[in-house]
Amino acid sequence: MNLEEILKRLIWQENELYNLHKLGETFAAYEAPKLREVFQIMAEEELRHRKTLEGMLSNGSLEGTAVIDYLDAISLEPMLEDERAEPDSLEELITEALLREKHAYELYTKLAEILEGPMSHIFRMMAGEELKHAYRLRVVYEGL
Repeated sequence: MNLEEILKRLIWQENELYNLHKLGETFAAYEAPKLREVFQIMAEEELRHRKTLEGMLSNGSLEGTAVIDYLDAISLEPMLEDERAEPDSLEELITEALLREKHAYELYTKLAEILEGPMSHIFRMMAGEELKHAYRLRVVYEGL
C-alpha cells in the first residue's frame, strides 16, 4: 500500500466517523436529547480531521517523510477491515464508533511516533482527539 492509498483510507474512515456521529445526533434527538451536543462536537472534530488529511493528500505533505520508510510496518488491517456501519440503535452506533475511534487512535499514534516536527504534532493532536472521543463514547454508553 502506498502513501496515497493510506491517506485515502484515512479520509474514508474519518468520513465514516463523521457520519456515525451525525447519526448519533439523530438518535440522541429522539432517545437522549442531552447527548445531541456531544455527538455534534465529535462530528465537527472528525470533519476537521478529514479536511486535514485531504490537505495532506492534495499538497503532498507526507511525501519525502520518514513515514514512507515505515509503510509496511504500519498496521492498517483493523482500519482496512472496517466497512460501512449501519447501526440500528444508539447502543450499536456507540459500539461501532468506539471500535473505529480505537483504530484511528492507534494509527495516528504510530504516525506521530514515526514523523517529526509539525507532522508529528498534527497526528499526536488527532490521536488525542480520537482518544477523547472514545472516552466520551464510553461514558455515554455506560450512562444508557
